[in-house]
Amino acid sequence: MTEPDTLPVLLSGQTVSPASWFASPLTRQQAEAWLPKIRRRTQATVSEGHDAYPVRLAELVVRYWAGFDIDAAYQNMFALLRARRERAMLELCYGQLLIARKTGMAWQYLDSGFEQAAHILHPQDYFIVLKRHELLRELVLSACPSKPMRLDELLTEARIIQRLKGSAGRGTHRQTEGQKHHDTID
Repeated sequence: MTEPDTLPVLLSGQTVSPASWFASPLTRQQAEAWLPKIRRRTQATVSEGHDAYPVRLAELVVRYWAGFDIDAAYQNMFALLRARRERAMLELCYGQLLIARKTGMAWQYLDSGFEQAAHILHPQDYFIVLKRHELLRELVLSACPSKPMRLDELLTEARIIQRLKGSAGRGTHRQTEGQKHHDTID
């Protein structure tokens, strides 16, 4: 599974699917190099009267990889958003950033984002996210963030853990305690 870089797409103002992977790691230097471009694009978007949401989402991603605490920015964005699609993307994006560093709070956002996105995703995208989340649940998360990993690295590690646990059989569906998941494969 490849992980396309969503930053240029977000900055161009194009629509991205909530099934996209937003958390491709950047070095601090790469992230800092993106910040001036994002500020210029934000100013242009606002002055032209276009929707600034994609650019703001890109800024959240870049600020995270630059080492900023983005929790307040996330909270502000979430409070101002009304559209289900935008809220779902924000939740999924934040959860992906956290899981890219195997941070324990990731599932709070990933589960919420998936729940909000479930009814707006195209069927094929729904199953992409569902399968990705099922596999990523194998990862061991902690309160202390680890070294950033790309999606393919996370999925590989999760597959290895799954095999070591002996749960690599088809049709396995692991849920967290209290999570109710209803779809066509349950």
